[in-house]
Amino acid sequence: MNTRLLPLAAALLAAPVLSVAVAPALAAQAPAQRSDHAALVTLYEAFRAIVPPAVVNGVPDYSPAAMAAQQAELERFRARLKAIDDSDWPVAERVDYMVVLAEMRGLEFQHRVVQPWKRDPAFYSTTNLGFGPKMHGAMAIPKLPLPKDRLAAFRTKLDAVPAILRQARVNLTEPRGDLARLAIAQKQVEVNVYGELAAQADKVQPALAAPARRAQAAAAEFKAWLESIEAGLPAHGGVGHDNYAWYLKNVLLLPYTPEQVGVIGEREYQRQIAFLKIEEHRNRAIAMPEPVQTRAAFDAKRKAEDEALLAFLRDGDWVTIPDYVQHDPEEGPYQFPFEKDPSKPGLFDPPLNLHFFFQAEFRDGRPLRAHNLPGHAFDALQAARDTRPVRGAPRLFFVNGLRNEGWAFYLEEMILQAGMLDDRPKTREIDYILGAKRAARVLPELKMQANEWTWQQANESLIARTPKWMAKGDAVAQFDIELYLRQPGYGIGYYMGKVELEKLMADVAMQEGAAFDIKRFHDRFRAAGSIPISLIRWEMTGRDDEIQAMRD
Repeated sequence: MNTRLLPLAAALLAAPVLSVAVAPALAAQAPAQRSDHAALVTLYEAFRAIVPPAVVNGVPDYSPAAMAAQQAELERFRARLKAIDDSDWPVAERVDYMVVLAEMRGLEFQHRVVQPWKRDPAFYSTTNLGFGPKMHGAMAIPKLPLPKDRLAAFRTKLDAVPAILRQARVNLTEPRGDLARLAIAQKQVEVNVYGELAAQADKVQPALAAPARRAQAAAAEFKAWLESIEAGLPAHGGVGHDNYAWYLKNVLLLPYTPEQVGVIGEREYQRQIAFLKIEEHRNRAIAMPEPVQTRAAFDAKRKAEDEALLAFLRDGDWVTIPDYVQHDPEEGPYQFPFEKDPSKPGLFDPPLNLHFFFQAEFRDGRPLRAHNLPGHAFDALQAARDTRPVRGAPRLFFVNGLRNEGWAFYLEEMILQAGMLDDRPKTREIDYILGAKRAARVLPELKMQANEWTWQQANESLIARTPKWMAKGDAVAQFDIELYLRQPGYGIGYYMGKVELEKLMADVAMQEGAAFDIKRFHDRFRAAGSIPISLIRWEMTGRDDEIQAMRD
């Protein structure tokens, strides 16, 4: 789980199996291309400019005509990319070419398969509360009162909500039942959020009260429309087995089939459960720590855990941790979208109702802080400083998802194996409980994307197979299964990214022999940037066997 920085830029996704090949006539019409890295960068920057939809009077245009025009333009970009000959480039530049190709394929997959603008009602989230893939321009809800220089822009966004949701009803020609049911729950949160905003505006900023109530009414109307149609919609919302297999190979650049992912996931689940049971027996005379009960206790515990974690990694020469990676006293507990519903109790309001991840973190947060501080936070801070024109750009369409989640999850078990938890026996149990839960995510994603399981079946599986602290209605299970249905690759990304990283370490270690140094390995891995691990493997080992199979 990305508890600090859920990849809100994770893109979209779903129909036939074959890749959209650029028509020969179109390719022939493409202008002659310079075949150097500078030409690639120019093309890439132009491509990224067409990805966001046009915005007309505050309304992102996902109409059939606009999407058809974007798809046609994408085909022209694909032809131009194909005309660039990178065969004599250095490996690092050829890796950049593959990143650009993967992102173009990601947009292709949006148009050919996922089509969220027509299939996924939850795509039309007008608020940026953290629900998975969403339309361009979804707004954060600010604290009021707003300063005068921000008031007009925010009011314009509120004023656009009714028109956005009217267009959504026109665009949604092929909605799916599971996706509609998730959108109904999402829209109820938005109804409550807009209502709370209007109530606050009445007190401190009356100019926003009427627009907030109009947005609330539009969200309620959209929800009512979904409730009137959802029973008659096709149940499943996945992309289908063959499309999913294409996506893993061609967009995520993952050298495994869905069947291989399933075998690896089940083996890892069994390993985590077995190690958990060994730890539980070993520690059977020791009580599990109780969760902290107050925000002050939580903040003090997190500060101590963060500082201990960074000192362990730095002092042990495990990985270079720059000075800019440090404890953030303002971060606080990560809250899921449903926990931002103003109709719900506050996080520390007694009695505490802790979801799965808080059950772990409120007892001992070291494993999750490894995931999030030298994991996701480090990634985000480093990416913000990366000026390379391709690698330093924010990735599109979850192309870097397995790299980022794999690194973060790898750190959870790494601190256990490296000895940080030697004197914390119950924290070792927490580590294995977290690992088992992450492995239990794999099967639900595979089954949902193959349209063999509904969201409800996948949710029940995750709850049943998580060994501790998860019951029906758990916010983590709710959020996870929604995200893994709406963003293929996310649920498997933690484990498969970790597997890929460990495979790369083995390759490099055997290449270097006695000269292998784990800190240098970690630093080289990180220096490659936020790109698929199969590409990092090519760069670090010189082996292009996996990439050759993904190139065409």
